[in-house]
Amino acid sequence: MPSASLVRRLEEPDIEVVSCHALSADEQLLALCPNSEDIVIFRLVSEKYQRVAVLSKHSQRVSGLDWSCHGRLLSVSEDRTAFVWEQDSQGTWRSSNVELKAPRAALCAAWAPDGERFAVGLSSKDTALCHWEPEVSCWVAWKVGKSKAAITAVAWHSSSQYLATGSTDRHCMVYDVSLAEEGRSPSFGTPQVTEDAAAWINAIAFSNGNVLAFACQDATLRFKALSGGRDAPVQLLRWRGLPFLCLAFVGRSQLVACGFDYVPVLFLQNEGTWQVAGSLDAGPATPSAASGMRDSFDEARKRFRGSTSGKVDATSSWHSNTITSCCPLGDGRFSTSALDGTVLVWEVS
Repeated sequence: MPSASLVRRLEEPDIEVVSCHALSADEQLLALCPNSEDIVIFRLVSEKYQRVAVLSKHSQRVSGLDWSCHGRLLSVSEDRTAFVWEQDSQGTWRSSNVELKAPRAALCAAWAPDGERFAVGLSSKDTALCHWEPEVSCWVAWKVGKSKAAITAVAWHSSSQYLATGSTDRHCMVYDVSLAEEGRSPSFGTPQVTEDAAAWINAIAFSNGNVLAFACQDATLRFKALSGGRDAPVQLLRWRGLPFLCLAFVGRSQLVACGFDYVPVLFLQNEGTWQVAGSLDAGPATPSAASGMRDSFDEARKRFRGSTSGKVDATSSWHSNTITSCCPLGDGRFSTSALDGTVLVWEVS
C-alpha cells in the first residue's frame, strides 16, 4: 500500500470552506479562496503559514487561482473577470487588468510553464489565452477552440506550446498554441488531439513525459501517451469510488487524483501501463452504522447545550470533506484543499 506523510497543515478558525487554492513553487506563498469573492494570502514563516493579506477585487466567487514561475498570482472569478497580482517594493499587492472578453463566468485557469501566458476556461464554451501587451499595459486574450459546452479544465504541456482543455461536452482537446516572431503561428489554435471521454471532464494534467491524463464524472481516469501521436491508444481505468475533481503529476510515473472520496489516490506507471496503487490515507477503522449515528446524535445534542465531549477525531490531521483542488510541488510533493476548510501539504513516501 502506498503511504504519504503530512508536511504542513493550514486551518484557520474563520475559514470554514476552501473552494480553491494555489501554492507557489517554493511553497513560500499560499493563496486560497474561502468560497467567496476574497483571496487570502499566507506566507510561510518558521514552517507555519501566517496570514499576510486579503485581496478583494472580484465581485463574485473566485473560481481559479494559480502562481506563475515568476511569482505572479492569477485569479479568475464567476464575475467574468481575471486579475494578475504582484507585490511591489513595499510589499503591497497590485493587480493588473485582464481583457478577458468573457460573456460568462470563468471556471478555471492555469499559467504556462514559462510564465509568459495563461489560459482561462470559460462558461462561454471557449478558452481565453492571455498574453501581456506593453502598449496598453494590459493582459489581452486570444480565444482558442470552440466546444459545445463549458470549459471545466485546462492544462499546459511543459513546452508551453500546447494546451489541453476539458469540457462538459465530454471532449478532451489538445491545441497547438505556439507563437511565431510576430505573434501567432500559422498552426495556432489547431486541434492536435481530440478524445471523447463519454462523460464530462473534471480535470486534466500533463506529465513531463508527454502523458496526458483526464478524469471524468463517471469515476474514470484516462491516460494517453502523446509520444505515440494523435492516434495513440487511450488507457481507461475505472475507479471503484466517487469521481475525481483534480489531478497532479508528482513524478514522471506518479499521478495523484483527488475528489469526492476525501483522500488522495495514487496511480503508478509500470512498463507503460498505469495502475491504481491505492489511497494515500486510509484513515481509521469505520465504526458501525448504529454507533456512528448514536455518537453523531449525542455530539449534536451536546453542541446544542453548549458543551462537547472535547474528543478530537482520529482523522483530524487529514481531510474530512471533498477535496476541491490539488497542486503539484515537485517530485513526490503536492498540496490539497477541501470543503473542510483545510489546506494540506503532502509528501509521497
